[in-house]
Amino acid sequence: MEIAPFKIKKLRLDSARLRVKARTILGQQNSTDATVDDAFPGYFVVSTAPPNIEDAEPTTAKSLAQARGGLEAIARDLHRIQSDPTILEPAELVIAVHGYNTREKNVQAWYSDIYRHIAQNDPHIRQRRNLVFVGYRWSSERLSARPRNLWKNLRALPNVPQWILFCSSLFVSIYWLSTLLLGPVANLGWLANLFLQGCFSVAIASTMVILTLLILRVTVYFRDVYRAINFGVPDLTELIRQIDRAVVNERVKDLYEDYKSPEEVIDQAKNAHQKPPQKIQLSFLGHSMGGLVITNVVRILSDVFDTRSIDLKPSPEIGYTLSLGRLILASPDIPVLSIISSRANGLASSLRRFNEAYLFSNEGDLALRLASTAANYISFPSGRQQHGHRLGSIALVNSLYNHSGFFQLDVLQKGIVNLPALQQHYSLSRTLGESITADPNDILKCLFITHSSGKDEGYLSLDELFKMEHKGHAPATLADLFTFFDCTDYKDFKVDVLRNGHRELSKDPVGLLTRAKEKKHLALWDYIELVIDSCLGRRDVHGGYFQGKYAREMIYRLAFLGFEGALKAGNSEQTTTLTAVADDIVDNVDMTAALHTFNQHCSETGIQVYLSPLRYRVDVQGENIATAKASLIKVMRTQQLVQPAEDVIPDVQSTPLAS
Repeated sequence: MEIAPFKIKKLRLDSARLRVKARTILGQQNSTDATVDDAFPGYFVVSTAPPNIEDAEPTTAKSLAQARGGLEAIARDLHRIQSDPTILEPAELVIAVHGYNTREKNVQAWYSDIYRHIAQNDPHIRQRRNLVFVGYRWSSERLSARPRNLWKNLRALPNVPQWILFCSSLFVSIYWLSTLLLGPVANLGWLANLFLQGCFSVAIASTMVILTLLILRVTVYFRDVYRAINFGVPDLTELIRQIDRAVVNERVKDLYEDYKSPEEVIDQAKNAHQKPPQKIQLSFLGHSMGGLVITNVVRILSDVFDTRSIDLKPSPEIGYTLSLGRLILASPDIPVLSIISSRANGLASSLRRFNEAYLFSNEGDLALRLASTAANYISFPSGRQQHGHRLGSIALVNSLYNHSGFFQLDVLQKGIVNLPALQQHYSLSRTLGESITADPNDILKCLFITHSSGKDEGYLSLDELFKMEHKGHAPATLADLFTFFDCTDYKDFKVDVLRNGHRELSKDPVGLLTRAKEKKHLALWDYIELVIDSCLGRRDVHGGYFQGKYAREMIYRLAFLGFEGALKAGNSEQTTTLTAVADDIVDNVDMTAALHTFNQHCSETGIQVYLSPLRYRVDVQGENIATAKASLIKVMRTQQLVQPAEDVIPDVQSTPLAS
């Protein structure tokens, strides 16, 4: 590693276990220096990529030593967990990635809040001993309308646009002042006046075009997209690669006692000796543009020459020691196409490698619904405006499943909207693929974006949007891997974390992301109200998930415990107090009862959930994840391989298909 692409700090709770401190790791440390707190390890990783390329700092020996020391500290914690015979669960590395327009101070505050919650406030996560948390900061830039920042961006304009803006503004000012003070110059003749008016119109147009470019730069959206793709993604990829390598090196240190040849030691460390250790589960929690960073990182890390990928059996394994686990996306700034099984979806091969996938969205997300969609109009290759919508602003139809196999749109239902269908059609006597085939539900018909035209019901389903109306049964798609949380009407106690680490709850439940009117869909006036609320700071339409008592708890439990663990934790809280949670109560849980408890909590807080058939089959019905996922992907593969002219499926082994 010739450069130090990141700085790594250790997260620790203070003596009062309320405030989180970030301590710089100085150089290489011995394994004996790695103290084991009663809280599990946490790290804050900052990419050294600068906001502007001319601000790049030279690499020094000290920065290299700090980067190596931080990597070794993370690897030691993971290796210690793998080597501890008293820890039965596989080691888990959870990486959180922030979104666009975020300062380092705000990012560190969010990661500190996550660490405080999971290390101190949540007893179910706190008792886990197999977890390592990493909060990753990429070089996002904070939007600023200060005169100094505006002048700085104006000076960054290329010379020609600068001169055009200067000359056009000067001509417009002189023409306007002369007309205002002297009136129309009639003695110049109509031809001269026409020429001057034409020049005035061209100057106005030129000024507006360049000012538009300046405004787009000041909003920092496109600059952040560039940083996310070209700095954030490569640096996070390198971080994961170096952690994988450092874990292998930790195994090498242990193996030198048993093997004399260095080549033999390295080979044994990579491929495991005697009893192979369990893979380290790699999970991601991404907010907003962090979802873009995560999905592109996974695309890079995936081995395209893996025969399992060529055979459309993508493996979650990454490198020598890692395996993809859970993906949690909150208001992801990625296209709605990302969950469609389509040739145009460049993220399909990476998203289906995860064993668990969750999406938190809300229809009133103005940052994605208006700002991001309008900005991506310039770059997203689509011929229709609806296709440019972002995944974080989709919503579930307010509906109720009936026994005839249709949805009633006149009934508003919260909780798990497809629970009756899961109970009726997903019997263990059928494979998961057969159950999906028998299920009259179609997730793409339940997800919608709001119509701009206001025709029909006022919304457009993703099935209609991508013209995927199916004759006969609805096939499985990439969306069936996801569990969807529609938080449009989410109403809960608001959590405020004070500077001293204490938490305060609002007196009454409030709408965290919208005004929670429980309408079929939001209209124009609703969006106007949300704009006013956002400007006044009354609610956070883009990140309110992390301010609600139940939603933030659910997101963190999904990231660190998984769906099964989250169900068990929620069910145990129904039967005992938080201060007396016994292990046997958490472990010995009726998963059907736990699912109904989860359904009840979501209903009470106004959250709609479309539960993934994969999660129901694995976490509730107890089927092996590999078997269930293989059955689901087989149905997806069958639909992709059916020939339009003939109802035949070609030989997978002889068909040159990419992952």
